[in-house]
Amino acid sequence: MDRRTFLVLAGGTLLCPSRALAQTGRTYRVGMGIVGAEPGAKPFIDSFLAGMNDHGYAVGRNLIFDVRYAYSDLTRLPALVDELIALKPHVLTGFETVAQVMRSKTSVIPIDLTSSSDPVGLGLAQSLARPGGNVTGVSLLWEHYPPKHIEIFREILPKLSRLGLFVDTTFTGSKAGEANARNAARQIGVTIVPYYVANRADVEQAFAAMEKDRLDAFTFAGGSAILLHLRPLVAERAMRLRLPFSSMVGTGTFVAIFSYGPNTEHAFRDAARYVDKILKGAKPSDLPIEQPTRFEMVVNLKTARALGLKIPQSVMLRADRVIE
Repeated sequence: MDRRTFLVLAGGTLLCPSRALAQTGRTYRVGMGIVGAEPGAKPFIDSFLAGMNDHGYAVGRNLIFDVRYAYSDLTRLPALVDELIALKPHVLTGFETVAQVMRSKTSVIPIDLTSSSDPVGLGLAQSLARPGGNVTGVSLLWEHYPPKHIEIFREILPKLSRLGLFVDTTFTGSKAGEANARNAARQIGVTIVPYYVANRADVEQAFAAMEKDRLDAFTFAGGSAILLHLRPLVAERAMRLRLPFSSMVGTGTFVAIFSYGPNTEHAFRDAARYVDKILKGAKPSDLPIEQPTRFEMVVNLKTARALGLKIPQSVMLRADRVIE
């Protein structure tokens, strides 16, 4: 048995549902591609498998779950997707960066998006309502959230003047996210300082430049599989520079001063619902791609205290969750 498959099976057996499994007498195979590494992906994989359990699928009983990791090296993705396809899965799933590679390799195997910014613009779907091909799933519209982050930062830092902006050049929504951030910043007299990244080395270079750029804080132009999986590095470098930053992903392992956006772990759980529909016979071409309906704001008081910042009451009252 493949080592990476076994590791997931071992963890997945702890997630057996309390209710009886669907008695189909069949075992289904799902393949997932991950841009980053195992530790950073664990919360999302756990959410996906929990969602599969919700619908009666348990790893080790009626579900085989294969996962491949690119370790933030996008050049590895084509070979990893080939590995997954060779296993003859019933469904493939992954973030849009992975789904693009999957779609280039197969027009037959259903592909379930765990997250995407613009699946229509990418050519993955004809429309959100009627995808029309073998790709469906979840679109989280990441590029729309930078203005909200700038608004919240202005409340926390009334003298905000220079805001760093990570722009993942491998992510289709980043260009629109950057434009939205610049427009929002311009209206309140804030200067955007962009850092264009496509891999770990770029992120390291960006932080080296930040030491001289006199920033007040930094945020992100939109969704980024690379930055998501490099979040421990981002957090460590930010704290070393004593720079507050915000995140669009509110996981407990990301020590941003606040996060705002759709709950990514919920999106992975929602993606499992799409897999269930496909396994029961639905065609991806007929399954509308969903947009987010649940948003979450998390305030990290622990990070704020470490940076000597006080979070105003106006921000605290809007928080769905507070990390003490």
